[in-house]
Amino acid sequence: MPLQELTLKNFRNYESLTLEFSPRVNIFFGRNAQGKTNILEAIALLCLGRSFRTRKDEEFIRWQQESCYLKGSFQQQSYSNVIEMGIGSQEKRIKLDGQVVKNQELFGRVPVVLFGPDDLQIAKGGPQHRRDFLDFYLAQIEPNYRWIYYHYHRVLQQRNRLFKVGIRSGDELEIWDEQLIEKGVTVIRYRLNMLAAIRDPVRQAHQDISGHSESLGLQYLSFNNQPIQTWDEAGLREQFRTELKRLRRQEMERQITLTGPHRDDLRLTLGDQVELRNFGSQGQQRTAVLALKLGLIEKIRESRGDYPILLLDDVMAEFDDHRKIQLLSHLFGSTQTILTSTNRDDFPVINQETRLYEVKQGVVNVL
Repeated sequence: MPLQELTLKNFRNYESLTLEFSPRVNIFFGRNAQGKTNILEAIALLCLGRSFRTRKDEEFIRWQQESCYLKGSFQQQSYSNVIEMGIGSQEKRIKLDGQVVKNQELFGRVPVVLFGPDDLQIAKGGPQHRRDFLDFYLAQIEPNYRWIYYHYHRVLQQRNRLFKVGIRSGDELEIWDEQLIEKGVTVIRYRLNMLAAIRDPVRQAHQDISGHSESLGLQYLSFNNQPIQTWDEAGLREQFRTELKRLRRQEMERQITLTGPHRDDLRLTLGDQVELRNFGSQGQQRTAVLALKLGLIEKIRESRGDYPILLLDDVMAEFDDHRKIQLLSHLFGSTQTILTSTNRDDFPVINQETRLYEVKQGVVNVL
């Protein structure tokens, strides 16, 4: 659902701002620390109910002000949403189409795909970053997934607590084992299904940006960091059960659950062999993460019936001219894209549906 208009008052470095957006490509450029990323953050905050930069609401409020206000008007054909958010030092008030709602009700209301500098950790960081990537977008694609993972996590916490307080009998642990297996296999199957749906679009996006010079491999790892051999529910349950038995002594000693979707990983490779995390260049890692995000667009549209808003922060950094041109040609599609850059020359190719904005010290000029 495209963003039509954004209003900010005393948000970050913006005293007062109202912007209209193109339903296709919107480019904000300017020097560092002028407020470009703040605009993307405001949009994400309205769509998701949370920031991708901080968990502290007071950081949104402009210096020496008591509160801030955000409003986004979203329109898709005959359907629209108006989301408003007022944030004070002690209170946060949210309205959806004039009705007060809870913060968690915003998440996924308007689907969003985000890319920022910190997302490079998906390619070069530890497994937690890749699990977070899978879970964050699954929660937007499949609304029930948030509760599915929540119930798995509760069982995981109970099982870990049992290790710490002392296990009275093997039967007691087996009860929690079976609950962990049941809920954990559900999480794994959701992740596998999403990867199956996005694998081809991700590879295509990766080849488009790299100029067909590289191929990106995706492989889900579980149970002793091994590739999943079966998607069958009964087979996954048996693998999980076998791994729990194998690790029983280690778990008792360390008082923690050592296997399950909370320890799984997504292996990213160039071709079938080269581990991107260890051997990929910064540009190759950036290309791979961006391809992962772009590959989600069609899956979200199929599941939600609407394209997500694509937010790209400093996306051109560390790309050579060839990759910049390839990326731009990929972006002129059906989804609304809002991106930032420090360099106007990063965009040699634009079309009539592209809107340019210059940002300088909290002031935005439409070009």
